[in-house]
Amino acid sequence: MIINLNEKPVEVAEATTVAALLASLGYPDRGIAVAIDHTVLPRSEWDTALSDGVRIDVLAAVQGG
Repeated sequence: MIINLNEKPVEVAEATTVAALLASLGYPDRGIAVAIDHTVLPRSEWDTALSDGVRIDVLAAVQGG
């Protein structure tokens, strides 16, 4: 199935979870936020399976001022 990750199409296997997707792409366990279809997804729900066509935005925390 195809999902949209940070506005780019990405092919993933059926029943892929948010956590599995992030791990496979090398995202860190901390310092990121995930939104699905413009709604922030709490870390406690990262075991949610993705569906075809879903939009996922991954945002990384940065330091500085």
